[in-house]
Amino acid sequence: MLTALVNRIRCNHTLEHATINLITQHYPSAQVLGISGPLGFTLYTTLPAEEVTPAAIQALKRLKGGESALRLHANCGTNMVVTATLTTAAALLGVGNQSTLRGRLEHLPQAILLSVFALLAARPVGEWVQAHITTATDLAQVEIASIFTDYQGGLRRIRVYTRQSA
Repeated sequence: MLTALVNRIRCNHTLEHATINLITQHYPSAQVLGISGPLGFTLYTTLPAEEVTPAAIQALKRLKGGESALRLHANCGTNMVVTATLTTAAALLGVGNQSTLRGRLEHLPQAILLSVFALLAARPVGEWVQAHITTATDLAQVEIASIFTDYQGGLRRIRVYTRQSA
């Protein structure tokens, strides 16, 4: 049951990214923020639903057609979490178990250098995590069930609900 839940979230995350990628190709200045869950995904945007709905439908069609690159997005929260994790770990490793302020300051150059290496590694690691853990490649059973729009915080909230076909 947990595996099925995680897979639904991964599929919806994939569709969210693909939809945002298509939206930003057509509307480069559009503001779009998304979040995925087991029932679908929600976009917060300045665009009307009339622009977003066709993008979601087209995204699903293109994903099912094999355009798996659409599932990755440079501004995904996964990348932010990976970056934060790597740089925090690097800084902690750099400082070590120094208990005094002087000891921490003496190890600061080492912590900075390790943090720089972590920042350099973060992008490819984040892309790998997206590609292999937080998104899915098989959306054959995914369908868009419904789309609802309302407003929240001055932006349109467009909720795309999905289902798994039998």
